[in-house]
Amino acid sequence: FLIVGNDEKLLWDDKGAPIIYPAGKDSVVILDLAKPENPKVIATLPLKNSIVGPPVNLAIDPTNSIALVADSIDVAKDGEKLKMNPDNKVYVIDLKSNPPKLANTITVGKQPSGLSINAAGNLALVTNRIDKTVSLLSIKGTDVKVVDTVDLGGI
Repeated sequence: FLIVGNDEKLLWDDKGAPIIYPAGKDSVVILDLAKPENPKVIATLPLKNSIVGPPVNLAIDPTNSIALVADSIDVAKDGEKLKMNPDNKVYVIDLKSNPPKLANTITVGKQPSGLSINAAGNLALVTNRIDKTVSLLSIKGTDVKVVDTVDLGGI
């Protein structure tokens, strides 16, 4: 499988200036690469995600059973303007479902901006930029839970 995050909240104008749009149009696309010369889209999920951090905001476990997607940024109104704020979610996608589907949403620290699943597929680390912490997740199928959060001491 291949997972692709599409962030529609932050775009740039012709001069390179950022333009912030309301949340609600992001998606995650899952491709089946069984035939690499002919990849097939098997699911498009309407999940918030962010260009702040990818490709390390997306991960698939070694058995192709689940995918994790870190949601770093939320957009909210600040007066008349839109403002980007840190979010704190990690989405668990069940890749064994047909089609793949959202299985769970986990709350971690503020602005999860990097994640990695270990080779055994039973643990993941999530870096929480704003909190300056790392969350340890246990993985048992689609049952993914925060088991510890380590403070990096302001690093």
